[in-house]
Amino acid sequence: MKTLTCLICLLLSVLTSPAADFDLGTRGTLSVGVPEDWTVNGKAVNDPDGTPIGYAFAFKPRSEAHAKCLLTFGYTTNGAPNKDDIQEKVLRATEQFVPGSVEKKQNLKDFSPGTGCGFYCLFTDASLVGKAAKPDDYKVMGSGVVQPGDNMVGVVSLFADEAEGVEMKAMLKIISSLEIKPGKTK
Repeated sequence: MKTLTCLICLLLSVLTSPAADFDLGTRGTLSVGVPEDWTVNGKAVNDPDGTPIGYAFAFKPRSEAHAKCLLTFGYTTNGAPNKDDIQEKVLRATEQFVPGSVEKKQNLKDFSPGTGCGFYCLFTDASLVGKAAKPDDYKVMGSGVVQPGDNMVGVVSLFADEAEGVEMKAMLKIISSLEIKPGKTK
């Protein structure tokens, strides 16, 4: 019975997370599952000469919940996803947050995207614990890197007031849903 209940919950969560697809040209299509109670804004980023260099996304709850997720992709020549390289980048980038955090250490976690790989660390701002939330002053911040496909890398920033809250779980689910579908060939 418990297995059936879990299966039904999983099925419902998949059905309530419609995929948003973004055309990355010859690099493929980025598919991301966005819960119905969240919005996504995506915009291609180009060099001044018009050459595509990446894509920027912002995910926010439709409610008044105090959270947001920012994802910025850059097109690179770094080849296939490399877990060791991404873990090293995340640890190097998040080192600066350790002293002011409640955790006082980096806890590397796996995003597990649909394709490629990605990792992140979460930090609770020690100076904000026990204080009321203020706009753009989040108690918990996550920083990570994803590489959902060859020759692209994304920087992820997660902001919320609870590390185990509904909003953080939704953002982690969004990033874990990232999937690159093959693109057109020229």
